[in-house]
Amino acid sequence: MMILTSLRRVFAFASAFFFAPLSILHAQTITYIGVIYDQTNFETLNLGDAGYWFPQFDASSPVEGRWTGENPRNGLPAWAGPLNHVTADPLDPLDPINNNPLTFPTRTFSQDGPSRSKGGQPTWNIFKLPNGETGRSGAIVDPFTAGNSNNTINRIQLNNVVPSTFYFSVITDNTNLEHDPTGQLRARGEVGETFPGLADGIQIESVGLPETNGGLIFNGIADVYTFRYDGFVAGDYIKLRLSGDANEGGASFAGLLFDVVYDPHLIPEPTSDSIALFAGVCVAISLQRRKSLSEFFGS
Repeated sequence: MMILTSLRRVFAFASAFFFAPLSILHAQTITYIGVIYDQTNFETLNLGDAGYWFPQFDASSPVEGRWTGENPRNGLPAWAGPLNHVTADPLDPLDPINNNPLTFPTRTFSQDGPSRSKGGQPTWNIFKLPNGETGRSGAIVDPFTAGNSNNTINRIQLNNVVPSTFYFSVITDNTNLEHDPTGQLRARGEVGETFPGLADGIQIESVGLPETNGGLIFNGIADVYTFRYDGFVAGDYIKLRLSGDANEGGASFAGLLFDVVYDPHLIPEPTSDSIALFAGVCVAISLQRRKSLSEFFGS
């Protein structure tokens, strides 16, 4: 029973909607697939096969309020990105490209807060990335989401040869309950933009949301929320809206995963209960073997 309970917790998925209706205005759709709780080994999980991005990864000491492009692990696919880390302040010493005004309209991260990277925190999760690298997780923290909703990610540009269907996963709940998106976690999209960064296109919302399907549950061990994108083409882009508690300093995410095939290998991390049960079984087998040998040799 303990093992079954543990498996239910590890394999918990929010309600999924696998078939999204097509709008008469656009063919692009986004569908919330579900959440996998309590995951820190993304190599074993088998997500991020097409690409990934992790901010402020394995910082050698605690840092916060840093540029979003500082110390990431960048394995983005060719059809998504690159990320545009431009900031709002042309004199910002954290911005090595000095806020080129021509690229600010297509910035990746919201500058309302502004969004910044944080990492090296001793109580935050240790991650194993899809490429096998292990280190202390970081986060993009958006102060503007404290008691408010905001597009923390304004734009991840999609490029040529973008797959007709792909999966976009957002990792959060790695920050020792400090920066959780307790109110909203919504992957979104925008299509049909005529002038990039200057004229809005059509906003695409997800069919199904974590917050309406019981998914936003936090315990300080990272969770993976997955959305399926269908029909998106080069020139369209991904967005991410978060909101958190007013006293948390802003909601965050710890990483992004990209997949063309959604095939998570749901291998539960060992728990104290399962380890104790396994040890008990081993002891019982050992005692039984000793008893059998003793009876065989008549001692």
